[in-house]
Amino acid sequence: MLEKRFKKGFGVFFDSSKNTSGQRFFDNLNQELLPDQIDLDQKPYIVLFNVSAPINEIIKAKIRGQKVVLRVDGLYFDKLSPAFISTFKSPLRMVFSIGLKYKRIHNFLAFWANFLNRNFGGFFRILLANFIIYQSEFSKNLHHPYFSKKKSDIIVNGSSINFWNESIFNSKDSEIKLITIYDDWKPAKRMHDIVSFVSWAREILNIPIHLTILGYTGKVPVCVSQAEEIKNTIENSPYIRTFPRFKAFDDTSRDALLKSDMYISFSYRDPCPNSVVESMAHGLPVVGIASGGIADIVGNAGELLPADDFSKGFFSSYRFDCDFPTIDFEQLLSLVIKVKENNFMYRERVKKRFIDDLCIKVVASKYKRAMESILIGTNK
Repeated sequence: MLEKRFKKGFGVFFDSSKNTSGQRFFDNLNQELLPDQIDLDQKPYIVLFNVSAPINEIIKAKIRGQKVVLRVDGLYFDKLSPAFISTFKSPLRMVFSIGLKYKRIHNFLAFWANFLNRNFGGFFRILLANFIIYQSEFSKNLHHPYFSKKKSDIIVNGSSINFWNESIFNSKDSEIKLITIYDDWKPAKRMHDIVSFVSWAREILNIPIHLTILGYTGKVPVCVSQAEEIKNTIENSPYIRTFPRFKAFDDTSRDALLKSDMYISFSYRDPCPNSVVESMAHGLPVVGIASGGIADIVGNAGELLPADDFSKGFFSSYRFDCDFPTIDFEQLLSLVIKVKENNFMYRERVKKRFIDDLCIKVVASKYKRAMESILIGTNK
């Protein structure tokens, strides 16, 4: 029976000062849920937290007896490598180095290295939670070995439709206009490979292709071979245009998205890249790799090369190394051309994806239903 000291319903813990995991999405979700949520001071029975929320706030909710619903994206799964091990101090550095010599204990030591490096916070929050909302099937699969008995649901991130000015769209333009959002922190975003692909198509095959990079910082991950060459290509090639880093979409970034043909993403094992959702919110189909949660977002509103995220095992390159699966540029180019030649059709599919699944109103309703199911369960 629902305790009398709580109000029947849910509240949302949101800290607007943070700039962490899925913050733009969680802010959007919080705004959409405002009419239905109960102020935290009035002690709602259920509290929704982002996985980056302060642990002490989740502990307080548990002590009060409230039910904790936690939005979870991914966890870290870096393989042991000299670059990763160098982030630890002795004697841990010596201990984890053993995993480089003996493959039989690599996964055991890799688990503890990732746990101590970053995962401990997420694991503790999940242990405290009563219910988990994963961002994709891939996100759930990552956590399944450790939290298989946790009650959970899968709800893909969504976004508001920002603009849909179809007068800008010109399918007769022969130039293929790609756009992507830059990320220099994780090599697994594979920005360097996107640049290599565009350079190959333009300079070797003479394909009229152009790349716009939003949020360019001038940094290239240290593990990237020929990093200076990649940087030089980005900054000096006539077929690549860059815009500086941004916190929120403004007229410049929106205009760049609206004038593009498609969004390109090579992101590797990303649970739910919000940049893909946001690009689709501007009407863009997506081309890239069906890795991580990208396929859950895109559906049929784009073209993705198949990928086996666990072909190299559970632990792989991600934050410190660039040993990623090879991308067949010729196959990918054929998908790019297909989306370009049928751009109007794919844009219509993007619209339908938003109507059915990705509009923030639809996503918020799924969150509400998930939390309402918890309320119903407490009344049994």
